[in-house]
Amino acid sequence: MPSPTTTFVPSSLQANCRSSRRSTAVPGAGWLAGLLLFTLSLTVAQGQITSAENLGLNLGQNTLLAPQAQSAPPAISVFDANPGPWGKLQCTYVFLEAPKSLIEGFSLPSPIPRWSFPESSLASLPELFAKAGLSKSLIAALLSPTTQVKEGTHVHLFPPLAELEAITQESRAVIYGELAKDPANEYHADPVLIIGTTVEEWYKGSKLRPELIAKIQKLSYMRGETIAFSDIPALLNYAQSDSEARTIFKACTRTRTLMVRMKLDRTSNAEQIINYWTVGAGLRRKDLEPLINSIVEIDGIDDLGLVHVLPALVRKLLYTYPGLDMAKYGIMPDCHWTSLNFFNFEPHQYLLDARLATSQVLEQFTPVEPPYQYGDILFFLDNTTGDAYHSCVHLADNIVYTKNGRNLLSPWLLMRLEDVKKVYLYKGNGRVQGFRRKDIAAQKSVKEGE
Repeated sequence: MPSPTTTFVPSSLQANCRSSRRSTAVPGAGWLAGLLLFTLSLTVAQGQITSAENLGLNLGQNTLLAPQAQSAPPAISVFDANPGPWGKLQCTYVFLEAPKSLIEGFSLPSPIPRWSFPESSLASLPELFAKAGLSKSLIAALLSPTTQVKEGTHVHLFPPLAELEAITQESRAVIYGELAKDPANEYHADPVLIIGTTVEEWYKGSKLRPELIAKIQKLSYMRGETIAFSDIPALLNYAQSDSEARTIFKACTRTRTLMVRMKLDRTSNAEQIINYWTVGAGLRRKDLEPLINSIVEIDGIDDLGLVHVLPALVRKLLYTYPGLDMAKYGIMPDCHWTSLNFFNFEPHQYLLDARLATSQVLEQFTPVEPPYQYGDILFFLDNTTGDAYHSCVHLADNIVYTKNGRNLLSPWLLMRLEDVKKVYLYKGNGRVQGFRRKDIAAQKSVKEGE
């Protein structure tokens, strides 16, 4: 097995860096993107993320243990990051939902639940349903020829609403895990993901009625360590009006992000902080040094939004959703475009092309191991193929800058790395590998050797 520092050889570019709203918790991105003429295929391995071209990075294999479900920690409104050369960081979780103007542009889905399977798998469905613990009567009803609809290579089954709600969480996880393998099941392949908290806390500030939140709780299931929800069509049956139906859909685009502030006072080590946020090579020092020093020296002002120390393009995009103007290049920005443009003042649009993006990584980046520094790109690699199906940028203390999907409903976010892993490594078939720009690595090495 090649070591992590082995020189890359690009592998297949057909793997999928898919759009996670889960961590961004957005429903059916494949379906939404299709409405906007940006429909992309989904892979079997990462059913949740909208398909997009990926970087192929053949770096060997490293098996990870499958994550175990854990009880959600108590909600914390404000918490401190671990101390380090990046300074004192204070974090708060906030929730974003797609803007109303964007939601109104989409047609609402049918409220009739539907399960779609390849017609070739029809003979194996009784065994699957029995393994999942469905009753014999429900299995018979689902597989009755009079209730099936065959379309092309698929057969569609329509579970009655009452029976659907009665399915246990464990049974739901088994069946929905199978449904997620086929992009025809858009809400199972790309579920709402509720990360690091409970359903009640996730929707606490939303406009959903308590009865609707209770329905989401009842219809949810575990995907790795994360609560997943796929039954948006079923939930629409409880909308009391068209406007509430759109409120439900809007709430299902809900995603959690971090707001981070840097605490500064006369006890702060300004030089160390400036050195960290200029990657030890003086990058953008002329921009950051006056700002940080001025806040340290002024009494009564003791914090700075982290966004103000980030590069210009990041400041422009963070906490926003892509505009339709970005479609003029024929393809929407994804995680790799986001990561590789991190330090650029204006985005390099050629990075939308997977082949050219791969070439830039091969020519301009070098693999690095933890601890990661500011600006390192973290690629999520498939253990078997070496393909990179997601990437994000490390900022400090495992806080990362990420865009989880190539679609209009995936905003640019700050997240904890462990939460991103819950989205992309839940099957245990991938790993994270860091990469650093060669010029930054060289400049830092020279400076450290002085």
